[in-house]
Amino acid sequence: MILAFLTDYGPGTEHVGALHAVAAAAAPGAERLDLAHDVEPGDVRWGAILLARLSGLLPAGAVVVAVVDPGVGTGRRGLVVTTPGGVRVVGPDNGLLGLLGAGAAHELTAEAHRRHPVSATFHGRDVFAPAGAHLAAGGEVADLGPGVDPASVVRPRLPAPYGAAGRVEAMTVGRDRFGNLSLWAGPEVLEAAGMRPGDRVWVLAGAGRQRAAVGVTFADVPRGGLLVHVDSHGLVALAVNGGSALERVRAAPGEVVALEAMAGP
Repeated sequence: MILAFLTDYGPGTEHVGALHAVAAAAAPGAERLDLAHDVEPGDVRWGAILLARLSGLLPAGAVVVAVVDPGVGTGRRGLVVTTPGGVRVVGPDNGLLGLLGAGAAHELTAEAHRRHPVSATFHGRDVFAPAGAHLAAGGEVADLGPGVDPASVVRPRLPAPYGAAGRVEAMTVGRDRFGNLSLWAGPEVLEAAGMRPGDRVWVLAGAGRQRAAVGVTFADVPRGGLLVHVDSHGLVALAVNGGSALERVRAAPGEVVALEAMAGP
């Protein structure tokens, strides 16, 4: 059985080690896998996108413990969500699980499947990891608590993008270690705005107005050039060939970026 982890704890930290230690003790036969630990601290929105993206690559029956939980210790629920693909995902009901397309959901209430005493600030170790290990060891979802309406799972705030008549507006939702910026928009938004590979556009964001080109690969712009493209996950993204769009554009997560068709030469 695969037991995977996704957190904002940071790669190689003590907190990640604690999740692995709890899981190793409770489910020693499970194959443990780190999906990602580099979500920006507290960025539930980007964590939800990565979680939906990566859990979809796992086989049916796999278990994921997901923890991006700035409200730890508050009244938000702990849940296990079963995706349409049969992956069980354990985590806080704060929006992190809201893009999974829950086929079923159960609230984590069973005291028998927690580590005691439960810390008010480390539910990853004391609530979510034990629940995930229980499932990875062959336990039943129903053992963890009662079923709840899957429609009640909290969704992250992701405003719909705009695309029409030479203009796109979309929220910045994430960035990677290369400085590429992902926008909450798909290729259909570029198409609706009439923007195609080879077109020149303005990027309007935190650093002001930047020249860019629409392309398919990084090499479609000169080295140092700013590129608008559709990334490997189907999101419109900003990249700099050989550089960082994050440094160039300086758009913060949650900020709306506009693309405008460039008129004239």
